[in-house]
Amino acid sequence: MNNICRLTVRGYELDSFGHVNNSVYLQYAETAMWDCFSKHGLLSVMEEEDIYPVIMESSQRYMHELKLLENVRIETEMHCSGGVLKYRHNVYSDDTGRLSCRITGKLVYVTRRDRMITDIPDRLVRAMECDNNDNKKTK
Repeated sequence: MNNICRLTVRGYELDSFGHVNNSVYLQYAETAMWDCFSKHGLLSVMEEEDIYPVIMESSQRYMHELKLLENVRIETEMHCSGGVLKYRHNVYSDDTGRLSCRITGKLVYVTRRDRMITDIPDRLVRAMECDNNDNKKTK
């Protein structure tokens, strides 16, 4: 499943050097993940299954800084593998086209009631495999 999310760098996201603080990239990744779930209809499936995603691990690789009011494009790829959902977010400056950060990780689904890790429901896997032409990669 692929998705594109767009943001603009805000002043309160900057560190003392005038570029996006490293922790903000994780917020960007989280925003892109929920945007992806929303655009692909996964939120309703998760609600009906009474589960929610929990990030197990995340790794960031920073390449180029982002600065105030830069337009940001986050290209997200997600796929199910071995009972976990693996993701990759490529965070680009839309203004320069340069890759600023790559964030990779894994998440699992947890039952809302007893907070136990659960298998990824087939309905969710099928929904993720559907092709959404509105979210094809564009550069």
